[in-house]
Amino acid sequence: MRLSRCLLFAVLACILPTGAFANPSPGAAFLDFPIVLDTTAAKIRPAFAWLVRQGSTTKIVFAEGPRFERREMVVRSDVDGRAITAVWLSPDGLHLVFRTAAPITSASAYNPASLLMPPQPELWLASTRGKADPRRIGVGVSPVFAPDGRVAFRGDGDLRIVTPGAEPPGDQVVARGGGFSQIAWAQDGRSFVFVSNRGAYDYIGRYEIGTDRIEWIVTGAERLASPRLSPDGRSVAYLRFPGRSRAAFDATESQPLAIETASLETLARRTVWASADKASEPDLVDPDQALRWTGPDALTFYSEHDGWGRLYEIGLAGGVPRARSGEGCEVAESEVVGEGRLLLVDNCVDRQARRLRVVDREGRVVWTPPRAEPLVGRAVAAGDLGYALYVGADADNAPLARIVDLNAGRLVLAERAADYGYSRGFDAPPPREVRFAAADGLELSGQLFLPASRGPHPALVYVHGGPRRQMHAAFHLRAQYAFEYAINRRLAELGFVVLSVNYRSGTGYGRAFREAPLRGWRGASEYQDILAAHAFLAARPEVDRARIGIWGGSYGGMLAAQALARNSDLFAAGVAIHGVFDWGFRSNLPNHLNPSRLFGVGDADRARATENSPVAAIAGWRSPVLLFSGDQDMNVDVLETVDLAARLVEQGVDARTVLVPGESHDFERRETWDRLWREQSIFLQRTLGPSRAAP
Repeated sequence: MRLSRCLLFAVLACILPTGAFANPSPGAAFLDFPIVLDTTAAKIRPAFAWLVRQGSTTKIVFAEGPRFERREMVVRSDVDGRAITAVWLSPDGLHLVFRTAAPITSASAYNPASLLMPPQPELWLASTRGKADPRRIGVGVSPVFAPDGRVAFRGDGDLRIVTPGAEPPGDQVVARGGGFSQIAWAQDGRSFVFVSNRGAYDYIGRYEIGTDRIEWIVTGAERLASPRLSPDGRSVAYLRFPGRSRAAFDATESQPLAIETASLETLARRTVWASADKASEPDLVDPDQALRWTGPDALTFYSEHDGWGRLYEIGLAGGVPRARSGEGCEVAESEVVGEGRLLLVDNCVDRQARRLRVVDREGRVVWTPPRAEPLVGRAVAAGDLGYALYVGADADNAPLARIVDLNAGRLVLAERAADYGYSRGFDAPPPREVRFAAADGLELSGQLFLPASRGPHPALVYVHGGPRRQMHAAFHLRAQYAFEYAINRRLAELGFVVLSVNYRSGTGYGRAFREAPLRGWRGASEYQDILAAHAFLAARPEVDRARIGIWGGSYGGMLAAQALARNSDLFAAGVAIHGVFDWGFRSNLPNHLNPSRLFGVGDADRARATENSPVAAIAGWRSPVLLFSGDQDMNVDVLETVDLAARLVEQGVDARTVLVPGESHDFERRETWDRLWREQSIFLQRTLGPSRAAP
């Protein structure tokens, strides 16, 4: 029987040591690298801002043409849980808005510092001119700049509109406008269109500033997204998806897609194009590319109706869409950069990488970076001015900023880690891409991290979360996976062989791979990929096959637990971080992501879902495990970890459990990563032992 919340502290008293974690591990300096977390661009001026995290510090860096000299604008610490978590730049580049703390709702945030007055997601307005202190404009989320520089944001159930530089502030309040999402301003700044989410269906409305009512433009029983006003402001284009029935549904699956337009004058709707079957990947890496106008009568959109995420262009008259990206590969991001050109981030050159290129309307490549970095992303363009910002990373350097002058075809800024005072490298060699096959013949890829010495070494299978992710032989774009990549590099330095596996259900290899049959709660088909990774390691001469373990977080934590429960004969130890351990469990926490519901487990499916979960095989679990989770995790309920820990302790398994008060799924404070590394390194050295290097 699953534990109730009232027993949580009683269980913790049995599984947690007394005393606080006072000093971070001295061996965690390898996590001090700088990484760009967010990027933003002005639209009528060549100006950019980006958010950098380094250690416990977050800072906003700004640069504008023609010289593009870097300036640190704002610096905040994460110690009190109020780090900078996002940044937005005004169209003219004269102001920026940044958010502090990581929001749960528009009025609440995570509290990893255990403050008596918990943080809230606060929005701040700063000028990019002069040195005036930023001004707090309110508690809220999702700021959107109007063309004239005003900014609207959602907070406390209302929509607030702030005018930069106004004294007194003169904020406008749209009562009950907190439900307006995906706001798109009209060019004159007098109105905007938005999506009103009704649960199983959506409406698109228009609101004129200062009026007392909404004009509904599109209503019906369908779900709607990505409203985009036409260049002449007379119509809106949007995406239409089927409405939801009362039955359970998998929100991570592709679905049929239609592109429609609606007249703002007559409200007449017209379908421009509709897919015959699945075509939309709901959780886009870059939602801005879902739909955009690329001319007065042309739309560019993202679709995977041929099984791969690609960009297409279609005229308002309809017809057959024209592909604007390559076949058999996926576009992760795109930006319009003027004169019919698109800046693409895709894996068309190498499916294990993400490369950047600029193509013209006919698909010809007109520019590529002078140095082909294996991983790029977070691209933003300064309107049609010919400048773009993106980040680049490789095996030894986390993602940092690059600014390109596309008119001249050259980089005008390329950050280095040394710009942030960081110079640490790794002693072990960089990882290399490897291939291997699962038992059913499916080809898989991974990254192999090897120590510098010959071995035999203990080894680990590393399993990413998501599962809609792809790992690379480079620092990842997402901070969480960049830290985990660095941990794998450090483990190799300590004498562990590590294999990071891109298992079925991940991205980068097409829809059939991502939506593999019997995945997850339906049959755990991806677990055979974990067994294939074990077999790959066991066959290598550098590996002591009796000392192979596994580690991962979230979905990866679930698969780590599957391995330990089903095959303690193969996996000698493991680390499972905030994993989903029972697909049938539903969290009672308000505003929780609730993986069981997210992945479509209905009432009639719960027994099957539990049967395909780690808890179903727990009787065979003998290997030691480290369980680690934040206790305010709104992605995977901490009770998943507490329940599993109690079951394991009851049957005598060596299970150490660490819960971090107030911490989120993504770990808001650097201190949490320090603690994870200390716990993990000590645990793995104890259970798998040091390398026994050959002479």
